[in-house]
Amino acid sequence: MTITATDELVIRTTAGDLRGARENGVAVFRGVPYATAARFVPPQPVSAWQGVRDARRDGPIAPQGRSRLAHVMGDFERPQAEDCLTLNIWTPAADTKKRPVLVWIHGGAFSSGSGSIPWYSGERFAANGDIVFVSINYRLGALGFLCLPGVSPGNLGLRDQVAALHFVRDNIAAFGGDPSNVTVVGQSAGASSIAMLMTMPSARGLFRRAIMQSTPFGRLTRVLDDSHRIGRRLLEVLEFKPDEADKLKTVPVAALLAAQGKLAGLEKKFADALAPFWPTIDGDVLPGPVPPALKAGAAADIDIMIGTTREEMAAFYGIDKEIDAADQAQVAGVFAKVFGPGYQPYYDEIRSMRASHTNAALVGDLMTDAMFRIGSLRLAEWREQQGHPAYVYQFDWQSPAGLESAHCLEIPFVFNNFENWPGSPMLKGANPSETAGLADAMHKAWIAFAHTGKPDHSGLPAWPVYRRADRMTMRFDSVIGPVRDLAGISWRKPWPES
Repeated sequence: MTITATDELVIRTTAGDLRGARENGVAVFRGVPYATAARFVPPQPVSAWQGVRDARRDGPIAPQGRSRLAHVMGDFERPQAEDCLTLNIWTPAADTKKRPVLVWIHGGAFSSGSGSIPWYSGERFAANGDIVFVSINYRLGALGFLCLPGVSPGNLGLRDQVAALHFVRDNIAAFGGDPSNVTVVGQSAGASSIAMLMTMPSARGLFRRAIMQSTPFGRLTRVLDDSHRIGRRLLEVLEFKPDEADKLKTVPVAALLAAQGKLAGLEKKFADALAPFWPTIDGDVLPGPVPPALKAGAAADIDIMIGTTREEMAAFYGIDKEIDAADQAQVAGVFAKVFGPGYQPYYDEIRSMRASHTNAALVGDLMTDAMFRIGSLRLAEWREQQGHPAYVYQFDWQSPAGLESAHCLEIPFVFNNFENWPGSPMLKGANPSETAGLADAMHKAWIAFAHTGKPDHSGLPAWPVYRRADRMTMRFDSVIGPVRDLAGISWRKPWPES
């Protein structure tokens, strides 16, 4: 590694030399290729290059439409391209020091998002935590998760993530990182990706720790037949005949994205908007159902920190006119879908826990549990049984914009970079002194976990591991501290195993 007179940095990777630059005292390498992507083809190795490749600008993001959570987080626009498999790296120094590595896998329902947007800048982690931070792009939507015989094998986005982790293993030492101390951290689809990676043979040994934020255990995967059905329906939307499936390999990206959006609308059900293109249990990349594998001990040696926001589904149901206009029978039907014909006691229980009895509140609390909270707590219980207890948190701080503690609200606190979220609806009206204190506590906990596997630090009350006996959970709010059984699992009616 050499530092030029202009303070540019040149690093040697397995494929060739990269030129980065210092930004606010941190060495940054942007748009670093970790693989190449051709349509519906698994990621391929990057060809070696001659000379020094410029790594001072972000690469293109995966083709996508507008995020369905733009009304919560805000909007972003970036150049897009199918060959989008790049990552960004922030490091205190590209030297021989072996620092912990954090690898960020972004969320977005496997249909939107990017690791290179400013929200997910790793600058603060590198500057404040002596950490090498990596954020990745991976293929999304049909380009990443279409599963249709003769066209795409499916799970290409997951294969991309594994390829990125291989790049980290093989190259991160050149950036001052320790390849034996990698923590994967992800939110929503990024967290569910981590759950899957923990059961995938191809990802074994590529990371040591995992931080899982708002993991949608209630909708982790599709089965093969269902993914094939979705693929056939995409052909119908594009007005292709079944024997014209090969046209998907050449249809313009804009037409593919438009069809993808139309298909999402056709597939939408009341209180259920699962994106059409999703990871698939294929018996190969993803061998089988994820929760049973985790319960049986898959990746039991991985350190885990896991949590949710208090009202995850407020992000989705708060503006859903269909939810708002629903009658009691429709709301009851959602409970019946989760609990069966004996749903009434569960309905009464959730209703009694809410000051507001609006449809959005009742269905939101139910589906926050069904999609996020119950599965996360079950994983924590399994880890205790496996002799490797997890750390559990709940983010309760309420958005002043009336979004409660919605899905995604904790992210700027974790990254501690509110200046990168200008105009974000969910932060409008926040008290800067309160957000600064909460962000400091969370940001340092994530840093501590990457270093030691424990989130404790001097600015945070002691954080006990999660055990069935007391279910201690760290509550992040205007008041911070561990709370016994914050979710009330010990007194609530037992949830059905699924």
